[in-house]
Amino acid sequence: MRKCLLIFTLIVLPFISSAQEAENLDNRILYTKWYLADFFNDSTKWAWELDVVYRRQSELGENDFWSNPLRYSVRPWIAYQFTKLTRVSLNPIGIFNSAPRFPLESDLDRPFERELRTTLQINNYANYGRFNFTHRLRFESRWRGIDNPEGVQHNFRFRYRIRLRTPLNTDYFYKNNTLYISNYHEVHVEFGRDYGTNYLSQNRNFVGLGYRFWDWTRVELGYIYQFNTRSNNTQVDVSRGPMFYLFLDVLSRNQRKYKYSF
Repeated sequence: MRKCLLIFTLIVLPFISSAQEAENLDNRILYTKWYLADFFNDSTKWAWELDVVYRRQSELGENDFWSNPLRYSVRPWIAYQFTKLTRVSLNPIGIFNSAPRFPLESDLDRPFERELRTTLQINNYANYGRFNFTHRLRFESRWRGIDNPEGVQHNFRFRYRIRLRTPLNTDYFYKNNTLYISNYHEVHVEFGRDYGTNYLSQNRNFVGLGYRFWDWTRVELGYIYQFNTRSNNTQVDVSRGPMFYLFLDVLSRNQRKYKYSF
């Protein structure tokens, strides 16, 4: 538990201090994420995964988070369950269509961006009594602006997320009909030849309420508070708003062997 608190402190404090020094730009958002996964059969450790992300945003400081598109992405994954608590996943190619954030009038003329991304992901779980922790590492290779006349820009990004899920009406997160609190904190570090100097580019913080039903299906609804440092390092997009998750975790009988949830 002490290690988890230390990791959280190291992640969040640099962003809080930098956000206080920079100009904060307000933006309201709506995030949704749909995740499906299963093993290829009832006896293998190999699995497939698919996630679809859809996001909306406000414009020029307004509160209507549905007024403009922000992001649409699709990522297929191939995964291997090394142990009951550790899974490694590879997304060979993910497709992303992203709008700039619109807190300023000058942002309205910025173009949408199409991106291809390759991602290696490691999820590791740790249980302390009723508390379910997840450490997630992602290493991304990003090809941004794939249809730009000036050419594609390539960079790398490292992401670390720590998540805690706390059951409320049961003593075990993986029990059916479990109501739980979910919260996570994630840091993004970007680098590469075509990247600027805002290396600590993003920090996400989420808290929400979730419910597990049918053993293998979960929904979560909560609130996300996110910092995105712009390339000038003097302005920070502070994005906040509701977030909805739908998870279809494991449909096969392997769910009995590997209690796994995204």
